[in-house]
Amino acid sequence: MLTYFDAVEHLIVASFGGPQDAEQRDIRSAIQRSYNEICWLKDWQFTQTHGRVIFAPHWSGTVTYDATTRTVTRVSGDYFPTDSITRELRVNNVVAKVVTRVDNNTLVLDQTLCLPKDYPYGTQAMLYRTVYPLPDDFRNIDPPVNEVRYTSLMYVSPDAAMKMERAQILQGPPSYWTISPDPAPCGYAIRIIGYPVTVASLDFTYRRSSRTLRFSGHEALARQGTISASGTTVTGTGTAFSSFMVGSVLRVGGADYPQSLSGISPYVAESKITAVTSATSLTVSDSLSASGAKYLITDPIDMPPGMHNLMLSGAEYWLSRTRGANPDKVFTMYQRDLRLAMENDSMTRQQWDSRTVWDPMGWRTPLMADNFDGGNA
Repeated sequence: MLTYFDAVEHLIVASFGGPQDAEQRDIRSAIQRSYNEICWLKDWQFTQTHGRVIFAPHWSGTVTYDATTRTVTRVSGDYFPTDSITRELRVNNVVAKVVTRVDNNTLVLDQTLCLPKDYPYGTQAMLYRTVYPLPDDFRNIDPPVNEVRYTSLMYVSPDAAMKMERAQILQGPPSYWTISPDPAPCGYAIRIIGYPVTVASLDFTYRRSSRTLRFSGHEALARQGTISASGTTVTGTGTAFSSFMVGSVLRVGGADYPQSLSGISPYVAESKITAVTSATSLTVSDSLSASGAKYLITDPIDMPPGMHNLMLSGAEYWLSRTRGANPDKVFTMYQRDLRLAMENDSMTRQQWDSRTVWDPMGWRTPLMADNFDGGNA
């Protein structure tokens, strides 16, 4: 696999440098800039993946509310759910946001999104959740589907979602969805309109962000000490393994530090790190065999083989641009490799048999004659 280490070595060769150039910041910066630019140029097929959120059923019961302290006290119904701070409280046609779950029987509402007045003992209320965080690597999403309909739910804007939620009480499978900032961490969340009565799921495909490049393999932390390996267990002597290395690539050498396959001492084996249990112990995805061997740990370039030339020529362009060394010349090759990568950005064959697709909710393709067979007769 192509790694951060390989990209550094490539730029050293391309710029007619020596081993000491691995420490130069402009080489690392050029690789990072190329990587980030290419990853965000388009929605590459390689980054498409499957996501799922699990709906929480709503809570209903009766409460009393003190507008001065913004405190909701349970009167009847089950205890307030432990995830109440992720939910909204509906009383009549007013929707409020929970900010604190004091205990099983007491909630505190948001200072702005609160109920406008006191409500007497025994007022009917409902707690439900509409916002579910999306994965940390989320970039953009395709229309989701739930468990009861193959057709997609309808997208609405965040403003329309707010108005629909305020004006309507929609229980059962969700019918509408939107994307909004996640109010808890710095990310995004999917907001659904329609409050599930039971535990259910929502599936979707989305484009993920590529893995961050952290270790080039030239850092002391990524190569100090030696390792021994048996099976998928790797034990270090004088090593400083870190949890940041999970997902990185461990390359094993012998008496010398492992180089890329074009080097004098190419690595003899490589495997992805699956877990780090201590500074001297980790596990990998594939079986290894080593004893007192030198090694290095580097991050994979999160791209398919068809994009590797693009990544390297992009790094050459950014290095030339940083050094003011005629970047227009290498930009031509960068454009050429970008075009080839885009032409090869496919995970399916270009032609397939035609089929008429429909489901219990109605036709998904235009309505055809009863004897239409998709043109396969």
